[in-house]
Amino acid sequence: MKNWIYFLICILALSANAQTIKHPSLLFTPDRVKAAMKRCDTDTAQASAWRSILERADAELERSDVRSLQYPALVYQATGEQKYADEVVDILKSTAKVDSWADAEMMMRNPAWRSELQMAHRAFQLAVGYDAVYDRLSPTERKEIAQGLWRLAVEPLLGDWILEPTRIHSLNSMGHNWWSSCVGMGGLLALAISNELPEAREAAQSAVELLPEWFDFAGDQVQRKSRSFDRDGGMYESINYASFGITEALLLRMAWLNSHPGAKLEALPQMAQLSDFFCHVAYPRTGMLYSINFGDSHKNVTGESSMLLAYAMGQENPNTLWYVNQLEPGQHWEGFPRNYPMGFLYTPDLSKAPATPTLPKEQLWEDFGWATMRDSWVPDATMLAVKCGATWNHAHADAASLILFS
Repeated sequence: MKNWIYFLICILALSANAQTIKHPSLLFTPDRVKAAMKRCDTDTAQASAWRSILERADAELERSDVRSLQYPALVYQATGEQKYADEVVDILKSTAKVDSWADAEMMMRNPAWRSELQMAHRAFQLAVGYDAVYDRLSPTERKEIAQGLWRLAVEPLLGDWILEPTRIHSLNSMGHNWWSSCVGMGGLLALAISNELPEAREAAQSAVELLPEWFDFAGDQVQRKSRSFDRDGGMYESINYASFGITEALLLRMAWLNSHPGAKLEALPQMAQLSDFFCHVAYPRTGMLYSINFGDSHKNVTGESSMLLAYAMGQENPNTLWYVNQLEPGQHWEGFPRNYPMGFLYTPDLSKAPATPTLPKEQLWEDFGWATMRDSWVPDATMLAVKCGATWNHAHADAASLILFS
């Protein structure tokens, strides 16, 4: 009898351990923080980035802005200084008491949209903040904050987009960057609070398991929507929104893998094609790297953030190093420059970046109707880009457009 009781206790203990994650472990992992700080000793660009992050964190002690919570969160993890932890804890506690983040205009829709992109952006900040200061919170504080954040952000985000019976969106109606942002960041925050709330644990798992469906969406003939990802790589929704949407999805996937060592997730073949896609749509030049700006985009936009996440998850394509090495600091506000916490932690060693990418000089994306060609990969060469294909959402009605760089 005693043996059976002991066996049952062991099983229950193993089950409990399997359902909990160790903090911090999402994105600002202890190993990455330690490696990034050590790199400051020999890398002047890294050291400069750290000084910038520290300065921003100090400024945030006065502002107390939830939208910048990542700065004191990272500095606390890197230094252990109590004042940064106190700032994060204070913001978490006050935020958990906020009545609602719903947007008035969105709530007037029928059915009402309880979630939108600003909520998703804040969910990212809350997730990394909660993960960073978990050890500074009592069990009671953790539970109270988790319940508040579930009500304020996680349930509206995932409830609108994937959870039944409240879901109002679908891939063929909203399967662009909003889907990946709301699901990705809602899932990230759910993962952060998953030790405290079983419903958050289940929601986070649903979110990460659904990500491949977004990547694999085959399009909608009725609405003349092309498949989201071309079979040769790349996303139709302009460079700007391709970079943003992919990054939001990969942040959740990265956090899940970090917090579940040894976990296996469904493969994302599109992740292996990201680097070459963003290289093919880039124009190296003297000065800032340009990208083709079909649709809702800009020539300064980059794919840096999604490329670095793919690189960190094993897609160590040397062309990524070439690409990141061409960028000017902070040229894209949604990128991962080194003076941004994710860039500080996830930028690889660029010393072995090739002089030019190992890619052909032309590329066709037949599914969504883009093509690029150039006479060389050296800076200031001649490059032509052509767009045909469907128009949908951020893929503007600019078919038959040409872009010439020379």
